[in-house]
Amino acid sequence: MDQIIEGHDYDGVQEFNNAAPFWWQLAFYISIVFSLGYMAYYLVLGGPSSKQELTDSLAKIKNMQPAASNDSDITEAILAAAVMDPKHLTVGSKVYAEKCLACHAADGGGLIGPNLTDQYWIHDRGSLLGVYKVIKNGVLDKGMPGWEAQLSPGELISITGFIKSLSGKPVVTAKPPQGDKVD
Repeated sequence: MDQIIEGHDYDGVQEFNNAAPFWWQLAFYISIVFSLGYMAYYLVLGGPSSKQELTDSLAKIKNMQPAASNDSDITEAILAAAVMDPKHLTVGSKVYAEKCLACHAADGGGLIGPNLTDQYWIHDRGSLLGVYKVIKNGVLDKGMPGWEAQLSPGELISITGFIKSLSGKPVVTAKPPQGDKVD
């Protein structure tokens, strides 16, 4: 069955005229049929383009994301309650340890970021809503990132309450005062 092709003998190696295996031929013909179907679906039958698939996927992702909290829903009273609520303070201390400790020190005395325990505030005179907005939106010119994308609205409220609870607490090494003194 193996036929030697005449004139194809190189360095003692002879070339045979063998048919391709059946499984290989079957895979080849299936790929041709698949490509014809693929072309028909996308070019003739109006299948979605890559751009349309991307747009649809992004819309699905956007629908899965929780709705952003509206700042008008957050009041001084809600934030003041978080300062007194042990559950909020527990959540806030965990978030503080994960996100804030590197810049504001474990006790809030300040490292790269300002001291959070003294009576001096750089933004919004230390009001609860001001602290909330600084945490949420950040202060990029000072190197403070906005945490809105990484923290839930509840965590933002909890960390605000925790930071305000640090006010007046003793610290090991306090950074010098920055900003305006608030009584």
